[in-house]
Amino acid sequence: MSEKSNNSFLVPIFIFSLGLLLILSSCNSVSLQETGPISDPINGTPATAIETTPTVLSTTATIEPTQAEPSGNRISEKDQMEMVFIPAGEFIMGCEGADCTVDVWPGPYPDFMVQTVYLDGYWIDKTAVTIKQYQMCVAEGACRPYETNNIPPQGKEYFTDPKYANYPVINVSWFKARDYCEWAGRRLATEAEWEKAARGTDGRKYPWGNDAYSEEYANICDKNCPPAKKGVIANANFDDGYAGPAPVGSYPAGASPYGLLDMAGNVWEWTSTAAEPYPYDPNDGRESQYDIEDGSKWPERILRGGPWSDGLAYQRSSFRYRAVGIYWNFNMGIRCAYSD
Repeated sequence: MSEKSNNSFLVPIFIFSLGLLLILSSCNSVSLQETGPISDPINGTPATAIETTPTVLSTTATIEPTQAEPSGNRISEKDQMEMVFIPAGEFIMGCEGADCTVDVWPGPYPDFMVQTVYLDGYWIDKTAVTIKQYQMCVAEGACRPYETNNIPPQGKEYFTDPKYANYPVINVSWFKARDYCEWAGRRLATEAEWEKAARGTDGRKYPWGNDAYSEEYANICDKNCPPAKKGVIANANFDDGYAGPAPVGSYPAGASPYGLLDMAGNVWEWTSTAAEPYPYDPNDGRESQYDIEDGSKWPERILRGGPWSDGLAYQRSSFRYRAVGIYWNFNMGIRCAYSD
């Protein structure tokens, strides 16, 4: 065979081989692209990479968008409150043990029952509402002024001196707390929402866990607490730095699992919930009396959190306290919630 004939035979083979290499190169390029990050259609963030076999192309696989729950914090446009999202799910509510409240007392209300409660996702204020924030509501005519004739250890200046602007508002009734939350575009939290935000889902005793109390965790009635106010409740073994309320967020070491602050100590916080025995059932009427006429004495409402003026026994996350809606005191404040 001549040299010219050999070349004529090799040209088609070369062209065929070149085409095959181009096809294989194209396939491998597409496969590698599919193993990279996929953009989340809801949040625009990289999702988990999809594992594929490099030499196999799937032409039928699709990614179905899913509705992601919110994450992170948001700021209220009305009062600039930072709010924390609590995801949907179950949590352990209630108490078991020797220090749980079993009987009905003037104030303390039984929490002696452990139950699993499911809640949809919701937002809740990171701290209690401050004096400055509450005064914004008063200035707009949506809130009535807080009372000023029950004075905390800081004195009358607590209500007038700008240096207390970041302290929790006090001397507010349940109705004033409700008015504020509505003005701010939110609502009072249910006691179940409050408790989940305070203790998370692992059944811990305090927001910070099950460790014994120490001064960096919360503002309670310690050696600074005026004996004339609480007598033998003041615990001389502790010094949290304040005789009365402390500025909101002063105890970051005592934060809840979700990062909420002052869920133990500082001020009681009103909830929407009427005082009813456990088990907790949001459909039995305890959550259906939110819009009652202002000034109605009954039903009593549940407060949570334990104040600066009471001892450690009042600080556990399951502790329930009750008062009539028209009542107010220098240890009662506000924390709001929100749900879409």
